[in-house]
Amino acid sequence: MRPSQHIFTIIGVGALLIASELLAFGSLSNCLNGFLARRSSVVLGVVSDAPKRLTAVNPGRFHWDWRASHELKADQSLRNARLPEQSLNAIAGAIADQIRPVMAELEIKSETELKKKALDTRIAVIDLNGDGTPEIVAQGMVNCGATGNCPFWVLQKSKQGGYEVILEGEAQTFTIQGSSTNGFRDIVLSTHGSYSSGGLTIYQYQEGVYRDVGCYNYEWAVLEGENQELKEPRITPCR
Repeated sequence: MRPSQHIFTIIGVGALLIASELLAFGSLSNCLNGFLARRSSVVLGVVSDAPKRLTAVNPGRFHWDWRASHELKADQSLRNARLPEQSLNAIAGAIADQIRPVMAELEIKSETELKKKALDTRIAVIDLNGDGTPEIVAQGMVNCGATGNCPFWVLQKSKQGGYEVILEGEAQTFTIQGSSTNGFRDIVLSTHGSYSSGGLTIYQYQEGVYRDVGCYNYEWAVLEGENQELKEPRITPCR
């Protein structure tokens, strides 16, 4: 073979190798683009399905019915409730299940003592979905903060006759809002921060439980030269 023919042969083989590499790279690039597109759609789908917080969407939509807020009193303890014994025991058992994981921290040393703590829980009987079977709004008297914020639950009667926790939070007071979501009244839990301010958490019923969908701060007084009390609370989104 002449030298010139040898050179052309080498160039031809090299061109073929480069072309095959480019085809392989193009195929790989298309695969990667398709994979990233699918992943993006999955992520977007997850984000779109996530509960939307009102503070991030439209703060002006939220109105706190503060005149309807309630604070449960000592005489509203579960042990004083006028309920059938079977229901009372089922509610006490469901509340005890919520306290049991922190028994050691709270220095509760026996199941008997645990049941007493559960019976100290303050409750209100409220039908939140209008089905004729009331839910139990409950505020624990254990593990409370220095400003009076205590564990807070909503319990719903199950088909088996027991009670299930459908809301778990922390509150000093609660408000059953005039609005409803998926057939259940919306709930606002209020925590106390200082003598004139605190936090609000909005709960809406979604997929079988109450979910936290919004966070706000409230103030009953503002400092404008001197301390001024307000007739309506000033409400601002959490930051």
